[in-house]
Amino acid sequence: MIWSIDTMPEQTGKIAIVTGSNIGLGFKIALELARKNATVILACRNMEKVQRAIEQMKQDVPNAKLDAIQLDLIDPDSIKTFVEQFKRRYQKLDILINNAGAVNLETLQHTPNGQEMHMATNHLGHFMLTALLADMLMRTDNARVVTITSAMYRYGVIDFDDFKWEKRPYHRMKAYSDSKLANLLFSYQLQKYFERKGANTLSLAAHPGLTATDRQQNSGVGGFVGKWIASPIEKGARSPLLCATAPFVKGGSFYAPRFQARGKPALQTVKDSIITDELAQKLWDYSEEVTGVRFG
Repeated sequence: MIWSIDTMPEQTGKIAIVTGSNIGLGFKIALELARKNATVILACRNMEKVQRAIEQMKQDVPNAKLDAIQLDLIDPDSIKTFVEQFKRRYQKLDILINNAGAVNLETLQHTPNGQEMHMATNHLGHFMLTALLADMLMRTDNARVVTITSAMYRYGVIDFDDFKWEKRPYHRMKAYSDSKLANLLFSYQLQKYFERKGANTLSLAAHPGLTATDRQQNSGVGGFVGKWIASPIEKGARSPLLCATAPFVKGGSFYAPRFQARGKPALQTVKDSIITDELAQKLWDYSEEVTGVRFG
């Protein structure tokens, strides 16, 4: 079935959260959902930047239904406060886009509670956020969780003996790849959780490809080759938006550009031996222990 951003189904009446939506890929995802009449909550750390983003979006979509709630994914208290505020304002949640992320940080960084920054931001923060919103997601008919991963997951390793990078020499691309592997494993395991609970909520993973975001253009692989092979953000948003809105997608699916770095969204078949049920469950259990938040 043909799908495009232009022909994306109407989202009138739907409530969506997009993390990291003040810039780049998240901005475009939020804008297009708002263009289709969803109410979009911009979940970001810097509220001044969020307000500027809202002003910019409304120049394009004057009637956009936008809201902003502060969220810092490396701060458990901030995540809890975000969820409390969201649940006071809204009665349902149709779409959760786990988009915000740290990308190829040049030096090893740890959060105040000691977690490595890529894994803390990209996986653990979103794990905790999703866990705290799971009840609302399952009460909302046909809700969806879209977790942004990357083709770099292939180079990732979940090293439970050195999860915080305290023993290994730090390598920024490997640390990023580890977190993207965690994103993919979480997405698959989350679908199994929804199915066990008898919910029709869908969990999907999306890889935007190599896109012309500021983060990718100025760090890691993006800094070297991104300037000439990266796709515009508009194209990078296609896979996440397809997962969030297309009527034909199935839970547990993974969509990415057909040629990985670029191309139209296509369903991916993950054959890598690294993606196992055992590893996904072990990461799930470990994440519950680290965050102190359990699903259900």
